[in-house]
Amino acid sequence: MTEPGTVANAPSRARHPVWRGRQRVDALWFDAAWLAPAQRERRILQAWTPGCRAWRFAEGDLLRFDPPRPLRCERAPGLPLCRIGAHALYSGPLSEAERAALPPADLHLSLGGALRSFELSQGETLDPSTAIELDDYVLYPTYDCSDAVAEGRRERLAVKPLRDVFGHRVPAPSVQRAAFLERLARGREDGTGLWQRVAGPSERVAAWLLRRSAAAGRPATASGAGGVPARQTPPPPSAWRQWLERLAVASRASSLLGARQGAYLRRLMQQFDRGDLLEALRHALPIDGHEPGVGRGFGLPGRRADFGLHGGTSYGVNIDIGDMARELLRKRYRAAFQRLDRDGRIDEAAFVLAELLNVRQEALDYLVRHQRSVQAAELALGWDMPADTVIRLLMLAGDRERAVLVARRDGAFASAVAMLESEHPEHALALRREWGQALVEQGRWLAAVDAVWPDPGSREQAARWLLAAENAGAELSAAALVQRAVLLPDTLAHYAARIEALADPGAPAPPRAALGQALAAHKGHNRALALLATRVLPALAADRAVGANDLEARQLQRLLKLSRDPWLQADLPALQTPPLVRQRLWERAEPVRLRLDPAAGLQRPLDVAALGGGRYLVALGEAGVAVVDRQGQSLRRYPVPASHLVIGDSGEVALAVIRRDAIARVSRLDLVRHRIDDLGAMRLQFFADRYDGIAWSVVADERIAVLDAARPGLDALWSVGDLGGPVAAAQYFARDEVYLVREREYASAWHYRAAPRRALVSRNPIAAPGEGESVYLHPQGAAWAVFADAQAEGGLLLAYESAGRRHSAVLAAPSGQAQPFWHTLRTLGAGLLAWLQDERRARAYALNLSGQTVAEIDWPEPGLGVAVREQAGHLLLFDAHGRVLDIDTETSIAHSFALR
Repeated sequence: MTEPGTVANAPSRARHPVWRGRQRVDALWFDAAWLAPAQRERRILQAWTPGCRAWRFAEGDLLRFDPPRPLRCERAPGLPLCRIGAHALYSGPLSEAERAALPPADLHLSLGGALRSFELSQGETLDPSTAIELDDYVLYPTYDCSDAVAEGRRERLAVKPLRDVFGHRVPAPSVQRAAFLERLARGREDGTGLWQRVAGPSERVAAWLLRRSAAAGRPATASGAGGVPARQTPPPPSAWRQWLERLAVASRASSLLGARQGAYLRRLMQQFDRGDLLEALRHALPIDGHEPGVGRGFGLPGRRADFGLHGGTSYGVNIDIGDMARELLRKRYRAAFQRLDRDGRIDEAAFVLAELLNVRQEALDYLVRHQRSVQAAELALGWDMPADTVIRLLMLAGDRERAVLVARRDGAFASAVAMLESEHPEHALALRREWGQALVEQGRWLAAVDAVWPDPGSREQAARWLLAAENAGAELSAAALVQRAVLLPDTLAHYAARIEALADPGAPAPPRAALGQALAAHKGHNRALALLATRVLPALAADRAVGANDLEARQLQRLLKLSRDPWLQADLPALQTPPLVRQRLWERAEPVRLRLDPAAGLQRPLDVAALGGGRYLVALGEAGVAVVDRQGQSLRRYPVPASHLVIGDSGEVALAVIRRDAIARVSRLDLVRHRIDDLGAMRLQFFADRYDGIAWSVVADERIAVLDAARPGLDALWSVGDLGGPVAAAQYFARDEVYLVREREYASAWHYRAAPRRALVSRNPIAAPGEGESVYLHPQGAAWAVFADAQAEGGLLLAYESAGRRHSAVLAAPSGQAQPFWHTLRTLGAGLLAWLQDERRARAYALNLSGQTVAEIDWPEPGLGVAVREQAGHLLLFDAHGRVLDIDTETSIAHSFALR
């Protein structure tokens, strides 16, 4: 009797029952004799694409593709079926005689050594969607971009106006002062005044030049309105100011200026000597506080309206009074301070210290001694004092929230805790707990445990953080064993199986190397540490002998000493540390030549970043974010849209950014606890592709800012506006940031040093590029001017300037001289990447800062365009077809894969 769905009278055997090699496969058969129904459903779901159909028979399940799919039959998840003729599908390449003996049917399969024929009409149509369970999936609400966070709350670290700090103690400006300033402005405009009445024509010309240049001669400063003022390194006196000084000498203007300034000093000394203290202080000159970018002053200071402390530059002008006069003034100022202090006039005494003697730290300490911590904290913030000083004063003032913000902005928790611990342990303890939480937000789990462990009340939390680190990536998990051996040695016995797995020489070397580095760095000793060192040292030594780790001889000796095992010391052969044959990519004398091998992948990446441990983070647009291994296989998915990735320095946190029109939505990914936090959305023009886990550099609403990207709200930790024009471009590097600002008449490159303390390094004007010339931002000289001639010697003639020197290189065209090509360029921290392609081929060139080509990379397909990411130790290139190339910049070794 014939079974349902089976056609009788089929021949018993086929000479070639299955397909082999790469074939155009029309369907897959999943045999019920080998696979349970749940396994068949799972395989159908994995292979399903739009257009597929599925049926179930008693003998198995059928999945039919539309259109057919090219597959290697030996690797197919089921039995491949291919079409022969018009309609029927066969499980193997049957001969014409074998096919003629078969009855008419839709399927002809070789099952159990015999040929079986089936009709699709006899099978049960399957709906794979019914096998998908959605009960355990979390439904994430969509973000309404119409309610975007336009900007962070900048006011939290704003510098308060002086009168808000001192209240009624600082009087409001008088009406007479305003009238005087107005008359002074009119006098400058119409050219009248004392100087015009006493000076001759040549002196008046010189004085007019000096007066007109006095305001413009100050170094450009970035406005910190609404935030902490920009930190800057003042430039040296400019050449034009030196020229003006020479002009003043040549025209006899300097002698008259010197006479007027000398008379001013004599009157000032007489006021101090007569005991007219308050009037003397109103006219007093600051000392030891000259602004190096201003040069010599060409005027006289005015009378002060009050004795307020100012958060900017010193009051008055730079007058060269000589060492003797400066010492006389210093003695008088000290005497004035002591008298004011005795009289209990704290505000005026602090003014003398800060504004006249320019000993601001002493002024802050003086205010704290007199229970003026709130005023001291505001002044320290306005003066941009060292971060630990600002944090200490804010904590003493009871403003813990802003103290933590400053610590998060500058990474100054450690020094601030040390400063507070001896005299104010309660403040140090509160700050220590905030420190641990900040380190966790940065993905630095082991450092967080160390930070809070001295606090007995935080040890339970620290143990949970340690456990999270042990369940993270292989390298972090291995390093966490060392910390457990130090802090909780009695619990290490529960990790015996993990330790044995790490000590196995056949196990992967990177986790064991991470454990060895952590062991060698620890200076203490206990029985648990000795056990770890004893178990892993033989495998570590073997790894080092073949170059699988980079432990130094002193580190291996440290592990041997730590083990305190006489049998190991007797049996272990001499520790061999042969030189590591590694050539850094950017230091190569000859270029490494690479050709990308993998075929196109199945997914289109919008961004790719290396995580360490052979893992990569991939942005897939609305499809979310995936963690993949070195073969491109997905390890984990995060259901959050992303077109750009911002990687934390620890490799354990990241930001997923998706642009929708003018709005960018930002989500934070915790790659250890696998959490997603929606930080909000805002208008971002440019942003860095890396951050320290908290501070993230961006350009938002024509402001350069640093956002707190660890918590919802994206609060601004630092910002600078009033740039003089819009930001046209921004380039971010490991320690530097360069912004191209279009000002009224020209463009300029603003170069900020981001670490260890944010400061404006330079602000250089950039001339308009000529024909065939482009400007690319770079920290070396703040900008590169790149000249390209595509006709030079059948390739690309590239000439650029770096650190004041000009370099050039000729890059060969991808397909020879006769084929026209086009190019794009990208500056990197260590050099430049040039991409050349024509209609047939594509090639990338990596050049270092000296113009030496260090890598040539042939790409499989032209016309796609390749994206580039530079990370510490990695140079990543990837295209729209899912191909990824990762070059280890420490060894010049490349690894490639395709996304699956």
